[in-house]
Amino acid sequence: MAPNKHPRHGANPRSARTSRYLPRPRPALLIATALVAAAIPVAAVVTRHTANPGPVAAPEPRVTLQAKEVGFWSRDDRLSPPVHRDRSPVELGTRFTAAQDGWVSGVRFYKAPGEKGSHTGSLWDSAGTRLATVTFRDESRSGWQEARFDSAVPVVGGKVYTVSYHSEHGTYAGRPSAGALRSGPLSTAARHVGVYTYGPSRFPHRWNPKNYTYYVGPIYRWLDREPAPSVRPVPSATRSRDVVTYTPRPWPSVSRVSPNPSGEVTIEPSAPLSFEPTPGPSVPPVVEPSAEPSAEPSVVPSARPSEEPTTVVSPSREPSRTPGGEPTGGRPTRSPSRSPSVPAQSPAQSPAPPPTAPAGSACPGGYPTPACTGAPRSVSPLRKAANLGGNDYQVTTPGTVIDGVHITGDLVINADGVTVRNSQIDGTVINERGTRQYSFTISDSTVGPASGCVSTPGVGESHYTATRVLVRGHGDGFRVSGDDVTIRDSYVHLCSNPGDHSDGIQTYMAGKGLVFQHNTVDQRDARDITAPIFITDPRVVDVTLTDNLVMGGTYSIQVKNAHGRVVVRNNRLVNRSWVYGPVEADCSSIDWSGNTLVTVDDDYRVTSTVGALPCHT
Repeated sequence: MAPNKHPRHGANPRSARTSRYLPRPRPALLIATALVAAAIPVAAVVTRHTANPGPVAAPEPRVTLQAKEVGFWSRDDRLSPPVHRDRSPVELGTRFTAAQDGWVSGVRFYKAPGEKGSHTGSLWDSAGTRLATVTFRDESRSGWQEARFDSAVPVVGGKVYTVSYHSEHGTYAGRPSAGALRSGPLSTAARHVGVYTYGPSRFPHRWNPKNYTYYVGPIYRWLDREPAPSVRPVPSATRSRDVVTYTPRPWPSVSRVSPNPSGEVTIEPSAPLSFEPTPGPSVPPVVEPSAEPSAEPSVVPSARPSEEPTTVVSPSREPSRTPGGEPTGGRPTRSPSRSPSVPAQSPAQSPAPPPTAPAGSACPGGYPTPACTGAPRSVSPLRKAANLGGNDYQVTTPGTVIDGVHITGDLVINADGVTVRNSQIDGTVINERGTRQYSFTISDSTVGPASGCVSTPGVGESHYTATRVLVRGHGDGFRVSGDDVTIRDSYVHLCSNPGDHSDGIQTYMAGKGLVFQHNTVDQRDARDITAPIFITDPRVVDVTLTDNLVMGGTYSIQVKNAHGRVVVRNNRLVNRSWVYGPVEADCSSIDWSGNTLVTVDDDYRVTSTVGALPCHT
């Protein structure tokens, strides 16, 4: 797909409306009823000798209300949030609630530098029904963009709604650890603030466990008798950036509010109404440093739109300029930090025999290394043309075999029974579209860029088997978000970007039957980390973790909250390669045996056994 042209420059006037809102009378009627009741106060008149037989209507006064408008951010807020480049169509949203009935008149979002193409904004109810949509026009190159619906959409106080925008290009602003947002009657929960879904524009229902905000919010109006105080987005306790104060200008006074037969509300102003708010920060906004992190995508890729079918066979032409096989660059000399929380081991250390290498393995020390995993060096992969957008390649035909292919973006598997072998994928291998996940196998292949670091997992999500796969240049190695995942004889070398929580294998909303056997996970070169083995989701059932070599992490092995049969046996952990401790686990419910602390050389050969590795809670 050819790159989109840059949008036109200039100011951001009101966007052309393409609303398809279906009126919902209930919020408007509720507001109108309340206002009518307020307009006719009741008085009880009592005389000296007789009581008034009933209430008497007082003279109807003129009701004056203040019409106000707020958003979580204003168009004048100056931000420098991290920029992420997923290179795939994505819908990004914010879940919010209004404390009282009102209207959503449009959508405002922060356009990341480098983002291209057109955008649409949408409002959704909690069931995923689209209430209104609008296309953004005359966008600036970057910064805040705003679009107004044809008709303001009534919303009910206390109910959850989602406002979102759709990016075809897939470059967007996002920050983890967002925390709650508040502005006037608007607020969000502290968790699951930002939501997303990949593919065409549709209801964004997924959220990243790192609790991102994607800098998109509603333009909300309501009627109030009192001036609104200054409003402030509330950041995470660990984040003090992007804090701005926005005082909305009240709308002009209105003399009457009445419902019409369609349920909409008519406002009769005492002066002409202008819905263009004038942000007036009561304090200067807190501005981040101008330098932006070179963060890559931080939400886990899932679905893409279905396009042309794909059947790939082994090539015999067009050798790749970038053959796979091993990470680029030499291995740095490491000085792992020693954790004071772990008692010193016995000075007596005995050489440890290497484990038995798998049949046909060229691994020098028995455990997987770059020399015995990944795309074979003898194969010159064919550079496969993208068919999805950017450099991504999509498979939609069941049973497709991908053999000896170099894909310079993501490999998107949207069909069952797909086989990937002897190939190099510079992005991510993913098998999810919406709520559907497809089965595949991948073997003798390299996943990840030759240089740089992307925050997404290398391989995911469920119903897959990975054998002799080399994952490099990813913040997360393997992601498990469903049933029937088996990973064997594979090598993972992890990196991280600021704000990441790097993991070798992570379960997230996972299912049943995870097997992680005879793999090497090296996290020692990553800084923003969690664990090489991170199995903590309470929906995990039946886990087998055996004969792995792991190193690095805050805790190197974290196994908690899992159900069913949980087996952790014969794993080797590089001594003192962790930050806080070697293990954090629910020891009483785990079949734990044969795990040891070892030392290794730069080729992952075990040079000595330090001692037994007990389970720590």
